[in-house]
Amino acid sequence: MQVSPESPIHYEEPDLKTLRESGFRLADMHLHTNHSDGLTRIPDLVRYAKSRDIGVAITDHNEISGVLSAVSCQQDVQIIPGIELETKEGPHLLFYFYTAGDLEDFFNAFCRERQRETPGMFRNLPVAECLYLAESYDCLKVAAHPFGYFGINRGVLKCVEKNMLPGVLTHLDGIEVICGGMMKDLNMKAISYAEDHKIPFTGGSDAHLLADVGSVVTGVPGDTDEFLAAIHQRKNIVVGKPGSYLNKGMTAGVIAWSFVPYTTSQILTRYQYHRKQTTDLLSKMRDQIPSFPNHKKEESEKSEERGEESGY
Repeated sequence: MQVSPESPIHYEEPDLKTLRESGFRLADMHLHTNHSDGLTRIPDLVRYAKSRDIGVAITDHNEISGVLSAVSCQQDVQIIPGIELETKEGPHLLFYFYTAGDLEDFFNAFCRERQRETPGMFRNLPVAECLYLAESYDCLKVAAHPFGYFGINRGVLKCVEKNMLPGVLTHLDGIEVICGGMMKDLNMKAISYAEDHKIPFTGGSDAHLLADVGSVVTGVPGDTDEFLAAIHQRKNIVVGKPGSYLNKGMTAGVIAWSFVPYTTSQILTRYQYHRKQTTDLLSKMRDQIPSFPNHKKEESEKSEERGEESGY
């Protein structure tokens, strides 16, 4: 495997040993754990990454508890604090932070904004608002699988092609050029875009299963102090390719199954929210409008008083 600044992106199975011997530090920049829609447990992920001598960026969907758990139990494994946000328009965004503290601060701001208009309910923010929230943090903002998925607007560049997100590209730092969850033609399209536009790029397995971790890696020169800074400066490489169709099928099943408790929770949350709204509305109406039964009772009492006065 020959890598050079002229050809930093390689669509092939990574030879981790050769890459390390060539002087690269490696990390899988996109993966999910059982803290969102994956099956992988944090202790298993940390042990697996250590055995393969790679770092990992945990990018659970709208969640950071897995990252914080990994940071607290990590055993000489590089943990890159990250998150993958789902947006109102559809695209997914990857955010990488230099410290877990910065990620936690950003996540708290994200959660406040997400529930500001509808307390107690989940609400995906627009792409521009997610990027705006990240502006004040030292982080790397990357478009996940920018041309995916088929039939769904899950990629920023796919939406840009449809004129859905004007001006958003100026607020992104880069794109994901090889995503293990994408088909080859969509990955090749992302690679061509990054090469033509000379922008920063990353790659990751998008693993939801432990066996897929490390199938796509991002590498930076071993003498570089900051992994994310090297990506910002386009000093990195990306090597990898999607897993087998069997693994893709298993991953699809894992993702589908993960939506069952999520959907149930969403239905319950929405029911409780709307029930409270209805109860509050009825309470206000009772305070403002005299009740019909009380009005009839008062009329009846007055009628009886008139009857007594007339002698009936």
